[in-house]
Amino acid sequence: MNFTKDVLQIKDIQSITKSLQDFIREQTFENYRKRGIVIGISGGIDSAVAVKLCCDAIGKENVFGLILPERESSSQSEVLARQLCQELGISFGADNITEILQSCSVYSIREDVVRSNFPDFDKSCKYRLIFNENFDNDGLSIPYLEVLDQSNKIHKIKISLDDYRRITAATNIKHRIRMTRLYYEAERKNYLVCGTTNKAEFQQGYFVKYGDGGVDIEPLANMFKTQIYQLAESLNIPSEIIQRKASPDTWSFDVSDEEFFFSLPYETIDLMLFAKEKSIPVNEICSVLNLNEDQVKRIFKSQERKWNSSRTSRIFPPSLDMKDIL
Repeated sequence: MNFTKDVLQIKDIQSITKSLQDFIREQTFENYRKRGIVIGISGGIDSAVAVKLCCDAIGKENVFGLILPERESSSQSEVLARQLCQELGISFGADNITEILQSCSVYSIREDVVRSNFPDFDKSCKYRLIFNENFDNDGLSIPYLEVLDQSNKIHKIKISLDDYRRITAATNIKHRIRMTRLYYEAERKNYLVCGTTNKAEFQQGYFVKYGDGGVDIEPLANMFKTQIYQLAESLNIPSEIIQRKASPDTWSFDVSDEEFFFSLPYETIDLMLFAKEKSIPVNEICSVLNLNEDQVKRIFKSQERKWNSSRTSRIFPPSLDMKDIL
């Protein structure tokens, strides 16, 4: 196989699009036997491509979009999500989940962690979590908290693993509340819930179990992010959405997927995952991606670690096989 930076270019985009539409239609009407689809609309490219595919697969009249902002969401996200729903002509609802999250102590838990690490924190500050891996050496990856203070100065603070887990656990409630709202709409309409996770996210565990991973179908889970951008162009997704920086949109201080989780641009992530799948020799990877051998090995090691640590999020809960016992 000739490994190049263009290896993930979709050769027959119409055929791929039709296959995705056929999958969505078959799952909705034949496998799940549902009347339609509910999908969360975030204002990002993955949900935009997914909802457009759903509309083309089963008809826009059978698709319901749900927009679920909260006080730390980007205001642009809701604007773009509403515009997309209106442009597609689908029924949609918008429900601000801030009060629900407050009742679950999401903000207070997160702010307690921030305040314990940055005593000058107040409501005017913004904050984000970053977890950058350095592929130039074998050092440990350390989670950092970045706080933007009143004077627009950024404070970068190393936090403990316990604080990292605590703030992450509280943040994941946001995703789980959204899942609950999606299923409320789906069950009352007799619809299924469509997910929007892409291949890099699915393989690396960049989703929340029983949160954004709690869905009925994942039509994009075998599509690389770079391929989803190609689909977006073909499906005439608005340029404002295509050009947006990919982000978890869960922090008051804006952070990209690269800064928060992957530590690499999607183009590199996708090509590295593809190279691993196809057993591309390391020297070829180095040449194409302008990396040295040690960097390639560290990236592979990181991706394998993320795959293994998120393995249980991709399977049903284990149970004891009782057929030879009872």
